[in-house]
Amino acid sequence: MRVQTFIGKSNIEGLHQMDEHINEWMRRNNVKPTMVRQSCGQERHHGQNDEPVVIITIWYESDSDELF
Repeated sequence: MRVQTFIGKSNIEGLHQMDEHINEWMRRNNVKPTMVRQSCGQERHHGQNDEPVVIITIWYESDSDELF
């Protein structure tokens, strides 16, 4: 089993971009998710105000896992 984490802005545009990124990653790597978790938080960029973010963590099975 492996894990991949994605982080994105917590607004409509940011969520849409994250959806596209996750879908493309899953298609490209042909993974089978076994568990997905979502968290929310704040991220500070270059000393500016905190920005709300969404963190998606996907645990998945991969064909290459059989080698381990």
